Amino acid sequence: MKITDVRWTPVFIPIEAPLRYAYGSHPGFSRLVIELHTDEGLIGLGECYSGASREGQLREMRALLIGEDPFQLERIRWKLSSPSAQKLFGNVLGYAGLEFACLDLQGKAIGRPVCDLLGGRVRDVIPFAGYLFYRYPNEHGTGEVSNGEQMVSYARALVERYGFSTLKFKNGVMPPDEEVETFIALRKAFPRARLRIDPNAAWSVTTAVRIARKLSEHDVEYYEDPVWGMRAMERVNSKTPWITLASNMSVFAFEDLAPAARMNVLDVVLLDPHWYGGIARAHIAAGVCEALGLDVGLHSGAEFGISQAAALHLLASIPNISAAADSHYHHLTDDIIAGGKLQYTKDGGMAVPTGPGLGVELDRDKLAKYHDLAKHQEMGSWIEDPRRPGVVAVQPKW
Repeated sequence: MKITDVRWTPVFIPIEAPLRYAYGSHPGFSRLVIELHTDEGLIGLGECYSGASREGQLREMRALLIGEDPFQLERIRWKLSSPSAQKLFGNVLGYAGLEFACLDLQGKAIGRPVCDLLGGRVRDVIPFAGYLFYRYPNEHGTGEVSNGEQMVSYARALVERYGFSTLKFKNGVMPPDEEVETFIALRKAFPRARLRIDPNAAWSVTTAVRIARKLSEHDVEYYEDPVWGMRAMERVNSKTPWITLASNMSVFAFEDLAPAARMNVLDVVLLDPHWYGGIARAHIAAGVCEALGLDVGLHSGAEFGISQAAALHLLASIPNISAAADSHYHHLTDDIIAGGKLQYTKDGGMAVPTGPGLGVELDRDKLAKYHDLAKHQEMGSWIEDPRRPGVVAVQPKW
């Protein structure tokens, strides 16, 4: 089997209400939907972050990929995105989307799901966390979350609808002490839930240590990227031994894993099949973490159904996952896959697809509909907050 063409489509899908994070706001989710065509008539699906730089990566890789056999994944990786190229030129995100599509082709060719290509599944259902954001009101004037009371109310609605037993609270938006009070309100409302926080590295070391002390009696599942950089994370870890530290920002690549373990930077590595260069590479990273004694979770980056399926196959085949996976998926109002959005189980999990490859196919009408929306949207992954024009967020913010 040979790859004969590489195509990609910019897509924008609306969400329930604009999400706020430390450095901006998401009005909706934008991605590039990738299709690899072959001489055998099979089409492999992939997905990556949007934006002109990612389209440029795909455009440069296209000529190198045509004519290749999608089963020769190591050859393709070294040809398109060697470790030095990833570090020097930042082409990992575009390549990861192509890797998804190659694995999708492999599975379709032999009639087996992607998780079987990774060693087989050790679980059939993946637990997910409900992802709590501060939110602006939507175009209908609803959905706003700007204080503790609204956050608790929103969390109750999510738990009632999906059955989540883990909640992740996105921080770095309001002053830290206000966010502490909101976390405490969430803990009182959900005494048995696992609660994690993520300030997106927006705090200084001194602020992070002070907040950790305030939360020491409120059972934080983990403290994700309170500060920026491995040295700063190490300092927080040494000063707050009672709290579990996690990262997908300061520690986000293969070459970070060994120093992170040696320096006692953190306790939980949040893998991402995009950032680690594909599903197969993230699977290898999980094995490295197992050998280094580091726990493993999953980062989320506003996935559509193709990336959500990729995450499900990855997590199905990793034995050492220790925490419910992050996902933005429940914020989406629709998807571009056939049959509509992937469904949650009653207890906040999601079944691993059983069909060949990734187990999802495109809805061409939805793809066209949301491609049209993409023509009128800012297609970056991290954007300026449109409701705070001219504001430049520095790091740390507090």
